[in-house]
Amino acid sequence: MKDCGRFHIPALFSKDFFAAGFTLIPNLLLKYSGRLNLDGTDILVVIAFCYYQQTGKHELEIADFSELLHIPEVQIQESLKKMCGLGLLINSGSSLDPTGLFQKMADLWAEEKLQTIQKTPQEIAATLQIRDMNGKDIEEICQPVLNLIKTFEQEFGRPLTPIETAQIESWYRDEGYSEELIKEALKRAVLRGVLNLNYVDRILSQWAKKNLRTPREVIQYENEFLSKRQKNKEQGCWEHQRMGDRFKDIYIT
Repeated sequence: MKDCGRFHIPALFSKDFFAAGFTLIPNLLLKYSGRLNLDGTDILVVIAFCYYQQTGKHELEIADFSELLHIPEVQIQESLKKMCGLGLLINSGSSLDPTGLFQKMADLWAEEKLQTIQKTPQEIAATLQIRDMNGKDIEEICQPVLNLIKTFEQEFGRPLTPIETAQIESWYRDEGYSEELIKEALKRAVLRGVLNLNYVDRILSQWAKKNLRTPREVIQYENEFLSKRQKNKEQGCWEHQRMGDRFKDIYIT
């Protein structure tokens, strides 16, 4: 490599290469591009939009996309018009709002998660080949997830959303919470009158931090906690509290 005087070209390039930064592209955009009806030009336009957003340029013209991508302006305009028509972008003159794009990607992701849950155990085993830490086949660990979904729907009095079902699946498969432990957390949320998964998740996280893995360990922890709070009162008086109030100080909403 030629050394131009005191300048070392590879070193200078390396410095500018990293100083210029990188454009982050959501992998889900590429994964769902076909289902979003995006062609190659559309994807490049979205990538260019991400580039300008990440470099701090928010007021964009057609010419900006054309200059960066070396694509004719008329083609850029057609692509933007198409994506606006699909509800992926909102063109407000000098700026673009991609909220619709991210909402549709979230919907596709949730739909995919729900389809995975609703598959038969045999179908999941054939496509994912999942095994838990004990080597059990997916046939043995899928049914508890379905049981949990049914229990949550009964307690909430409504069908769960795809995102909610995905959260329950994640608790069981990714976080490793048992079916019984998740039901215990749900029971406390119901008693407190807080019917949302965020509260259940906080309870499960609190138990995980204290290494509580079974309902028996949870009940023992709660009894010890309440006994300490009532140590100056008559023994057993806390048992006369409403069950919902009993958990009020343990699990903050």
